[in-house]
Amino acid sequence: MVEDLKGGVAEVNITPPVGISLGGFGGRKGPAQSVHDDLYARALVLDNGEVRLGIVTADVISFAPDLVDRIRRLVSDAAGIPGTHLALNGSHSHSGPTVMAFRSMGDRDAAYEDVLCRKVAGAVKMALDRLEAVSLLTGRAPVRIGYNRRERRKDRMVLGHNPGGLEAPWVDVLRVDRGDGSPLGLFYVTAAHPVNLRGLEFSAEFPGYAARFLVHNLDGAVPMFAQGCCGDINCSPQDGTFEMSQRQGNLLGAAALTAALQAEPAEGTTLASACREIRLPLNIPSVEAAAQALEGQRERYEQAKQDPEVVAYLLRQYSGQVAWSEDYLQAAQAGGAQTQPFEIQAMRIGDLALVAYPGEMFVDYQLTMDRESPFSRTFTLGYTNGCIGYVPTEDAYPEGGYEIDTAFRYYGTLMITSDCERMVKETTFEMLEGLKG
Repeated sequence: MVEDLKGGVAEVNITPPVGISLGGFGGRKGPAQSVHDDLYARALVLDNGEVRLGIVTADVISFAPDLVDRIRRLVSDAAGIPGTHLALNGSHSHSGPTVMAFRSMGDRDAAYEDVLCRKVAGAVKMALDRLEAVSLLTGRAPVRIGYNRRERRKDRMVLGHNPGGLEAPWVDVLRVDRGDGSPLGLFYVTAAHPVNLRGLEFSAEFPGYAARFLVHNLDGAVPMFAQGCCGDINCSPQDGTFEMSQRQGNLLGAAALTAALQAEPAEGTTLASACREIRLPLNIPSVEAAAQALEGQRERYEQAKQDPEVVAYLLRQYSGQVAWSEDYLQAAQAGGAQTQPFEIQAMRIGDLALVAYPGEMFVDYQLTMDRESPFSRTFTLGYTNGCIGYVPTEDAYPEGGYEIDTAFRYYGTLMITSDCERMVKETTFEMLEGLKG
């Protein structure tokens, strides 16, 4: 029998030790040398007496698929929440640890990842142990700390600033209140790459500053930043300073606070979750094109070895791309139909929905769900339960650019095809209609 809704929140410090590789940029000359600000994982558990859901947000670039599996097993054992009912979102900070198997971007650290998995699972268990009667409210406020980055310059698509490109210039919030009306936690979503900082210091970047702003201004509520579909959205301006990241974080925090203070009650206590794995088709190159890619990467590697500015740590970027091109050639020679598994997760929380994708989704996915979902509000996340790489829209493929032509070689071996937008959206709407029904 469905009871009144209960909720619990918790947070744990997941700051790595100095000396671990940072994730996100291939051009760094070494691992982390210091900690500028701490990283956190935060958990929300909701329970209506029949169904229990868990949502985790963390200051990491994303969780590797094997870490998702480990955390889900730990949480299932400790908190009785099945893997299909647990969402693990990464803020996509480029100043956090390498916890994804990126080619050319440093090494993963097994000892740290073991502690990370246990800490994240522990946060979920602590949130479960703190369940109390709660009410939910939802709101939205405008904020613009991110800009569409796909800029056409002459005949090339570059990472720049596209004033006419799609954006989602707002923050959506889910406020969790105690029985007395005081805020227990705030789950908030916006879409912007945290890429302002490029140094050798661990930092949560603008999401960390936003969290601190909210802690100080929302009666100590646990702040849970979740990254939206920011595949083609960068934070802006970018000057590489902590002052700019703080400014962006304060703007986001103030907007989330405004949305929280103006939030309206969310209807219903129904909880449900569904996961569905689809197979995304991959682009198979010609053997000739793949052989040319291998030759080019080998030349770059040899040139880099002669460059006195290229230190040993940075040289791995070039050797990693040689390894990619070797796999690329093997994939071309194998031919046939090759696919990439892609898990879509959808949750129902009363008349609200949460959609979670394991990819760097273009913002159009978020805008489409916001516009066409059968629920009153839908929180659409990228970088959740893993990350396969960029998932552009079909119309972006003819334009080319980093997200289509280059980035996939850091994630895996092959790029997904333009058919994937249709497959992802159709499956998502089927899942949402099923949860609504």
